[in-house]
Amino acid sequence: MSSARYTRIAPLVGCALLLLGSAACRSTPRGSENQYSGREGSHELERIEGNRDLASRLAILDPRSRRLADGRLQVEFDLKNTRSTQTEFAWTVDWFDGDGFEVESAHRAFEPMALGAGAIRTIKITSPTPSASSWRLSVTSRNEVQ
Repeated sequence: MSSARYTRIAPLVGCALLLLGSAACRSTPRGSENQYSGREGSHELERIEGNRDLASRLAILDPRSRRLADGRLQVEFDLKNTRSTQTEFAWTVDWFDGDGFEVESAHRAFEPMALGAGAIRTIKITSPTPSASSWRLSVTSRNEVQ
């Protein structure tokens, strides 16, 4: 390859690699989210823990649910920091109907949270519609939510 041709192609290749590299740094790694699914009336959770470090620092305790007068499902659970240092994370809840389909809701957004050493925080959240019969709590490291 001639040096003149190389000097024209090299900057293009460099720019392409730079763009690919910056995109990779901004994307959330797969498997970094923990999910805890519950059903109406059940105190058991199905757990999918892709972020083992976060799972070892954060416990989901005492899930409970009830129907409100308007028919919507209200879920309450405790989040406990099991460490002796502060834990930062972000969480959101998705809702599902009796057939397992996601219930349409407002914009899904992760809520950032920090828990001090050994702290417990109770979360109470209500489904957007009465058709919800199950829910899924998703938790991720706070630095992965942009």
